[in-house]
Amino acid sequence: MSDKISSGKGFTFVNSGTVVTGELLVENDLSVEGSVKGTIRATGTVSIHSQGIVEGEIQAASVKIGGKVNGNVTATDRVLLETKAMLVGDLRTRELIIQEGAVFHGKCDMQPGQVSTGRA
Repeated sequence: MSDKISSGKGFTFVNSGTVVTGELLVENDLSVEGSVKGTIRATGTVSIHSQGIVEGEIQAASVKIGGKVNGNVTATDRVLLETKAMLVGDLRTRELIIQEGAVFHGKCDMQPGQVSTGRA
């Protein structure tokens, strides 16, 4: 099942043990403790917790990665790779913070101004 999922204004949560396949369109913030296989687009912050896994592209205002992401990440504001984070993919953001112990395999493009997410 690969449908588009949309939330109202507020906070969206993908619980541990939950697998979402498809495109997630989230207004405001998204927290992932489970697994997402597909594209994530959010207007706020996307947080991938230590047990969270994302296989696909992430586009958001800010992205915090504590788990595993296999895909490209675009953030208009900033990206934080926490101590146990693993990111395999290209990264595009205004500000990047990598904590000791984080793993990043890919290319990084940082721009001082706002980064385009490719949305119309």
